[in-house]
Formats: sequence, structure tokens, C-alpha cells
Amino acid sequence: MTERCAWAAKSTQLLLYHDLEWGVPTRDERQLFENLSLEIFQAGLNWQLVLSYRPALREALYDFDPERLALLTREQLEALYGNETIIRNHQKIDAIVTNAKVLVALHDLDWSFSEAVWANAVLLRQVHEADVVARFNADLVHTLSHLGFKRIGLKSCYAFLQASGVVNDHDTGCYRRAELL
Repeated sequence: MTERCAWAAKSTQLLLYHDLEWGVPTRDERQLFENLSLEIFQAGLNWQLVLSYRPALREALYDFDPERLALLTREQLEALYGNETIIRNHQKIDAIVTNAKVLVALHDLDWSFSEAVWANAVLLRQVHEADVVARFNADLVHTLSHLGFKRIGLKSCYAFLQASGVVNDHDTGCYRRAELL
């Protein structure tokens, strides 16, 4: 039997997410935006629930395309609030739309979300010292908040870094840990 992170054994959906996605390094701007958005939706909820809503969230939020989300009209936003197939927390939806607008504006200035997220990532993946990772996480939260991103806290940002493979937090006995070094 293959050793995995303990949380992955709770359901088939979590197992597939763990084995195929979680912690896989990505530099793709849209994927990073999706990962960040899903962590915003996850706050106060369990990850299994967020994964069950993910297909509907992808459909309703234009596959987390920041360019399209930044152009949402008030009517489209109201429709999202009433969409029973997604997580309908108004503050979380508003934050994701705001974050899309900020990201699009930053792209217009040649700023890269990927570059900001992956700055010093090699160091993080090699050193893996708690204080170094915590400092990087806090700096990223500060930077993103200063730029105008909403609902970015230390916990959600750290979970985003884990999901995006910036930090490899697979358990030491997990087969994915060595694969993703």
C-alpha cells in the first residue's frame, strides 16, 4: 500500500486531489488565481465541500479567468449571489471579483502573479525551515493586501502556497513528497 498524507484517505475525491493536484508546482497565472480563489472559498469550510463545489464554481466563474471576472456587471454578480450550485458567500464572491480586477490591472503594468508567488520559492522548497516559510508567507500576504487583494490571510495564503506547490508539505512518509521535490 502506498503511503499518503493522512487527510487524503478521507474520501476518493480527496485522494484524487492529493495524488493528482495538491502540491504540484504551477506557474500558470490562471491556475494560481483558481487556487487562491478556492482557498478564499474554503475559509471556514472543509476542503471536501469546496472540492464538491469546484466544477460549478469553475462554470459560474468562467474557469477562474481573471479577465472575464473583472468585467462582471452588477447583474451578473447578483446572479452569482443567487446561484444555488456554488458557495454563495457574498463577501467571498466579491473578494474574488475584486482580486480579478486587481490582477488584471497589475497585468497591464507587466506585473506577474506567478513571479511574485514564486520569488524565493527555490529557497523555500530546499530549506523548508518553518521560520523562513512563515516569513515568506507573511511577506506575500502583506504584498498582496497592499496591492488590493481581498480576504488574503496567513492561513489562506499558506494553504494556497501548499496547493500550488510553492511549499512541499506532503507528510515525510508520503510518496508524493519525494516526487515533487
